[in-house]
Amino acid sequence: MNDQELRRLQEIDKRVKEIASENGLITTDILFELVSPQRMIEAMAYNFPTNYSSWDHGRDYDRQRTIYDYSGTGIPYEVVWNFNTPRAFLVDTNPFALNVLILCHVYAHVDFFLGSTLLQKSRAMGDMAQEAREAEKRFRGYEAKYGRDELERTIEAAKAIQWLQDPDPYAQDVDEEELRQHLIRLKQEELRRFQDLRTQTGGRGISGKDIERVEAELKKIKYRTPVVDEHDLLRYIIGHSPKPLRDWQKDVLSVIRLQARYLGPQMRTKLLNEGWATYWHTRIMRQLFEEGLLTDEEHGIYNEYHKNVLTKNRTRFNWYRVGLHLFEYVEERWNRGQFGRKYKESEDPHKRSDWDSGAGMGREKIFEVRTHFTDRMAIEEFFTEEFMRQEELYIWGEMLLNDEVVYVIIEDDLEKIRKILLRQHTLYNIPLIFVKDGNAFGSSGLYLVHEYTGFELNEVFETGALEYVQYLWGKTVNLETILEEEDLDEEGGIAFVPILHSYNGKSHKVKVLDQTRNPRFPK
Repeated sequence: MNDQELRRLQEIDKRVKEIASENGLITTDILFELVSPQRMIEAMAYNFPTNYSSWDHGRDYDRQRTIYDYSGTGIPYEVVWNFNTPRAFLVDTNPFALNVLILCHVYAHVDFFLGSTLLQKSRAMGDMAQEAREAEKRFRGYEAKYGRDELERTIEAAKAIQWLQDPDPYAQDVDEEELRQHLIRLKQEELRRFQDLRTQTGGRGISGKDIERVEAELKKIKYRTPVVDEHDLLRYIIGHSPKPLRDWQKDVLSVIRLQARYLGPQMRTKLLNEGWATYWHTRIMRQLFEEGLLTDEEHGIYNEYHKNVLTKNRTRFNWYRVGLHLFEYVEERWNRGQFGRKYKESEDPHKRSDWDSGAGMGREKIFEVRTHFTDRMAIEEFFTEEFMRQEELYIWGEMLLNDEVVYVIIEDDLEKIRKILLRQHTLYNIPLIFVKDGNAFGSSGLYLVHEYTGFELNEVFETGALEYVQYLWGKTVNLETILEEEDLDEEGGIAFVPILHSYNGKSHKVKVLDQTRNPRFPK
């Protein structure tokens, strides 16, 4: 990009910010940087402008660089970070019209960062750019002092379980002992009420078994670790590993956990975030062309890249396309008043299709979605049969017909597909696993439980993750989960077999559990 184009881009930047503000978007100063394609690939692979080095960061960098070197493609249009001062990269070899598109796209992303209640949680974690820079320096020091192999093994172990976080996106860290004392006080108060009531009634209404039960629960609270089920595995391991972990290892685990907690809310809102940015870059670009700030030739270039963004892919979920159409679908429905009890109770499909009360609440509604919804909430609320058919959100397969690849629908049960999408967009395909006991079998073993939600664990993930957790824990690690097996009885179908998978650092052991004592598993 030459100096003239750079000055022109700066002027358009000012107008884009004005248009965004006029349309109700939250605006702030954004640090834009023009970078080389290689720098963009590096930022994409490392998640931050500067970050610690690890083999998987290098793997991702080499993969993207190879794609770019051999095809000239594979560079993301933009990378933007939800920092205190938002920061974005533009590739200096992009056509001018594409960088203007990206400019508009970034302003909408930043509005989403500032407006979404969930992404405000990420921003509250501090200056992540500075945190990543400082971590990179410390990790280089650890490598020099303790060796690359040990550092890399610790990083690998942490990254294997970094996404095993609390399923509640708004969960706050609470000190275990503070929580224990709080629960003890509640249980002691309950015990006192029972004892007083028994005294006042001469033993009627409150049995000795009631009091014994509360006393047993109180004892359990006093000595159990964790005091309640803990989904944040890295947090629990940092605080309780009997290995013990060295201070530098705890620091490595803490950095990776913090970065995952920062990125987690963005992963839970990726569909909405990309859809929102695409929705607004479409409208802002349209206004720029109407005002004559871009030429007819640049309009053609913009159309080509915009078309690429919205390309329908049968076998891959296009976040931009589906997200854009989701906001347009919601906006149209709320403009026409297609919501509320009367609309939902109407069973006439023609009446529902033609329904238009002139409510005009579309813009208000999509801002509400931007502010309060996660991807899961949006799928539950707006992925209606009508919308899913419109977007052809089926499960597709490929087949060869006369030497030509054609796509065929292999699953069109929209309710099944919706369940799959909900799983994918709740915890980004990560299973729900929690710490049940940090002193399993009285030998400091770790007892984990997989919450079965209709999908068994991937065998490679299960085995590898157990080995990494054992490396960090130092004692035997146990994982309670289920296997899905073909039911050999007359009815056929699937049998759910509860198992306990244990690893002691040397060998794996799997045993079948008594299903009658494990009601969490479906029969």
